[in-house]
Formats: sequence, C-alpha cells, structure tokens
Amino acid sequence: MRVEALCVVVVLTAASLSGCAGNDTGDDAPAGTGDDTLADTQEVEPIEIFPGQDIQYIVDNSPAASTFLLKSGIHRMQELWPRAGDTFEGENGTILSGARVLPEFSRSNDLWYSANQTQEGLRHGDQLDPEKGWVCPDEYPRCDRPEDLYFNDEPLLHVGSIEEVASGSWFFDYDNDTIWFADDPQGHSIETSVTYFAFVDSANDVTIRNLVIEKFASWVQLAAVGSSGNVSGWLVEGNEIRLNHGVGVIVGSDSIVRRNHIHHNGQIGVATGAPEGYRVTNVLFEANEISYNNYAHVSCGFECGGAKFTVTDGLVVRGNYVHHNMGPGLWTDIDNTGVIYEDNWIWWNEREGIVHEISHDVIIRNNDLRYNGVGHDIWMWGSQILIHVSDGAQVYGNTLYVHEDTGHGIGIMNYNREEYPDFGDFYGRNNSIHHNDITYLGLYGASGIVDDGEVGSDYYQDSDGDGFADWGCLAESANNLFDYNAYHHDGIAEKFEFCGASYLTWEEFQAEGQEAHGTMDSLVVVPDDTPPDVLS
Repeated sequence: MRVEALCVVVVLTAASLSGCAGNDTGDDAPAGTGDDTLADTQEVEPIEIFPGQDIQYIVDNSPAASTFLLKSGIHRMQELWPRAGDTFEGENGTILSGARVLPEFSRSNDLWYSANQTQEGLRHGDQLDPEKGWVCPDEYPRCDRPEDLYFNDEPLLHVGSIEEVASGSWFFDYDNDTIWFADDPQGHSIETSVTYFAFVDSANDVTIRNLVIEKFASWVQLAAVGSSGNVSGWLVEGNEIRLNHGVGVIVGSDSIVRRNHIHHNGQIGVATGAPEGYRVTNVLFEANEISYNNYAHVSCGFECGGAKFTVTDGLVVRGNYVHHNMGPGLWTDIDNTGVIYEDNWIWWNEREGIVHEISHDVIIRNNDLRYNGVGHDIWMWGSQILIHVSDGAQVYGNTLYVHEDTGHGIGIMNYNREEYPDFGDFYGRNNSIHHNDITYLGLYGASGIVDDGEVGSDYYQDSDGDGFADWGCLAESANNLFDYNAYHHDGIAEKFEFCGASYLTWEEFQAEGQEAHGTMDSLVVVPDDTPPDVLS
C-alpha cells in the first residue's frame, strides 16, 4: 500500500467516521446522527504498513486512535511515537528491528573492521561520575554503552580496548567511527544496533501486540518498549522482546504486560516507570516468560536481572515463568506497597528468586521457586525469597527447592537504610513467613533472620551482648516470625541463621521463639523440572 493511498483506504473502510489528517470529516457531528449508527455496526479495518514504509509518517497522517497492522517481514530502524489510543499489531513473522546489517568489511592484521559507524548513544550518568562508577563491573567496562554487535543474532561482548578483541568480542572505536571484531564475517549475518527505542512513551492507552521487537540500542534503565514508562494504560501482549541493550519493557500506571516472551535483553527484562514525584499504580504482569536477561553484565549492585519494580502501588505479578536471568528473578525496590506475587515459577536465576527491598506490604504466595542464588549465598543473600529491609510481608503457600550446591530458603534482613528520606526509613519488621514447603537438595542452605543495624539507631539492639545487632530477631517491636513451615533436608542440621549467632539447629531455632508449629524431616524428594508453558 502506498502512503498516498492511505486516505482512500480509510474512507472506504470507515466511511464517514474519519478521514485524512487536516480534512473536516464531521468528527464533531452531534450525537444521534448517522455517523454514530455506523460506528456501532461497522468495524474499522486496520491500516496496513509494509516493510520499508515510514511507519511514523503513516501514523502521524492517520486518524486518532488507529489500529496499524505491520505486515510480515523486517521493519528496520524505526522509532515510533504512538498517539493516545493507537494499536500496533503484527502478522506472524513481523519484526521491528533497531539494527542495521553491516554488508561490507575490511581486514587489518588479525581483525575485521567496519568504518563510518557514527552512531553513539548516551551512557548512564552514574557510570561517568568518578565517585560512583558502579553501573558496570570492572571486567565489563562497556556494559552501559547501548550499541551492540550481533553475530548470527548473538550479541558479542563489548570490550574496553582494541587490544582485548578476541573471538566472541568486539570494540567500538567511537573516536574513529570504526567497529572492530575478530570472527570471520564471511557467510554470517552481522548487525549493529542503531535506533534507541521501538516505542517511546509518548501517549496513554497504547496497545502493542504480536510483534518481534529486537536489537534496539536502548540505554541502561530505559526500555525498547516504553522508554521510561511515563505514561499510563498500555497493553503489551503476545510479543517476543529480545536482544535490546537496556530494558525490554517499561510500563506506567494502569498497564498490562501479558503473554510476552521477554529474553536476552542487555540489562533487565521488565520494569515500571513514572514521572519524577509520581507513583506507578495498578500494573499487572501476567503469564510472561522472562529469561536470560542482563547479557551486558550490568552490575547487580546497580540494577540487573529479570524484573525491577519501583514506587508501585497495587502491583500484581502473576503466573510468570522467570528463569536463568543474570541477577534476581523478580525485584521490588524502593517504596513499593500493596504488591502481590502469586503463582509464578522462578527458577535458576543468578541472584535471589523474589526480593522485596526497602518496601512495604507484600503478599508472596503459591509460587514455585527453585535453584536461585547459586554461588551468591553469603549471609542471607541468594535466598529463594528475601524480605530485604522491608515490612508487612505475608509469605505463604510457596514451594521452594534449594540447589544441592548453594542457595538459601527464605530470609528476612534488617539493617539501616535511611538514604531515601522522601519515603521515610525502612526496617525489617512485621514480617510473617508461614505455611511454606522448603526442600534442601544438598548439605547446606538456610532460612532465617539476619541483622546488621548500626549502633545509635532507634532500631538497634544487642540483647545478648555478643557484639552483633539482633533487633530484627529478638525485639518485640520487630515482630518477625517463622511458623507452620515444613522443612526437608538430609544434610547439615544447622539450617537457620539468627542474627549474630552461628547457624542454629531446628531445636535452637524453636528455642528462640520461631517455628512453634513448624516441622522438619529428612523426606527429600527431587522435583520434576519440566518447565511450565505460560505462553500458550
């Protein structure tokens, strides 16, 4: 379809409902006219857009709140600014790509190169601050550079100098506009990301459905779909969102993200966003598969992993399969309240499975968590569920399997977190862990409460004089309780951390007032690890 024919198509399919931009077509007709009758009985056909056409031009010259059908094929390097009420749908095989193909290469010594590469996106400000510099680990110094190089759809590792380039890695010489890599490109697909975002947060009430959205040079903390999330009412449904450098999807209030496969994004799979000073309310993430995110190796002390939610009210995360992310699986961090995590499968994530950090009331129920936190289980880090300096958690009905090598069960953590004065102080208190089933498949692993409060804090005490803080464990005002949980293990008996004490046995944990009605046995049953299918 040619762009010039757009008006004809719209008029034929929608009659007098709408016309071309700039024409008076009776949009202001009074109620009860024939236009209203037609709107009730005649469905408006979607506006078809073929690969190679300028999508934004067609959008800008179409009636408000249109439906656009992106035809099968690759639509390259187009950044879309939706209008309120717009819908974007794809046929099977429709791809929105932020990358361009590199067709020509030269060779110098042992390396290949492509010249005249002038793209250079923004880096995260914290990485440029010499007093911070905590976005990228030392071994991955270019994790926040948004450009990627894809070799047969696999992102190569972006190294810090041309001397480090070897098979599987590349270097962007920004000063000389040249990309360098070691692998022979002959007979292979080589692409580099150029366009920042697929869909910018330019309007409310946007629907994005049935698209493959890939290889956008989104910046750290910003998303290929939704950029910063400063809008509301988005429906993101049935898409595959992959290989974008920053975040896959960010949405704002009153939004739904459902039945998407969100994988192999550079920093985080999904997140929430809001304008500064506002909160994110009533968001649903349901039946998504979120996996293998953080290929750029952004520091987990900064932000990484499967999902990161901030300043939300009424967030629901339900029925998702979250696995093999380099970082936590699901993470609420900074003043989230009224959160529900339920019926999720959270497996094989590098850090915690679910972590609720410096936040408030959360319900974590009926989730299946297994094999998270392998190799990251110092203190209570690496827990399948971690209540991290937060209050008002109800954790129940969950089934947990701790890996045979490392990892923990359920942890409550308290220490001083006063760096966010706008939200008040945060402490680990009023948390109830009950009616969960926890299996330790190896010798080690624990559950319990830990405290590292600072002397002088209102929430510090050392009741037993051993030099270790224990307010979170022992103070009546802390009110943290484990009870009615079932534990299964056939390894080391000391399965409980409890503030400054060394690991406690079952009997010792009960003597501290915990698990009055819980049980422990040696009935260890290895689970069936058949992955769930949440997308069908």
